[in-house]
Amino acid sequence: MPDLNRISEALTEAFGVRQVYGEPIEREGTLVIPAARVATGGGSGAGGGTEPGGHHARADDVEGDAAPGTDAGTDPEAGDEPRALGEGGGGGFGFGRRAEPAGALVVDDEGVRWVPAVDVNRIVLGGQIAFVLAAAAVAWALTRRRRRR
Repeated sequence: MPDLNRISEALTEAFGVRQVYGEPIEREGTLVIPAARVATGGGSGAGGGTEPGGHHARADDVEGDAAPGTDAGTDPEAGDEPRALGEGGGGGFGFGRRAEPAGALVVDDEGVRWVPAVDVNRIVLGGQIAFVLAAAAVAWALTRRRRRR
């Protein structure tokens, strides 16, 4: 049987406050506590099947012309031997986590304040999107103006 205490401690560490707030850093009377945005997700799967000799029709047998317990790709009238279905399977599990800097709490003589992290990649991407949209608008306007002449 699994050790539930160890599992509980591991989960607490994996999903605890330390995943959001980093270790405090103190320099020259200023305390900085880094913070992050953390998103976690997971999923699982399952499966099944039939027992040997059980009745099962294939998913592509939409018209129901196959005999129960036979493969829809055979034709008993043409002399083909029907094959009994009796197997299955399944499985699956997934887990993901994303963390990005959010900012820091700064504690000094002036009090406590929040200093947000600057995501330069997001700023650059926004600028590129704005440039492409502006270029498309200018090209559209010039094309329309030339057609009127």
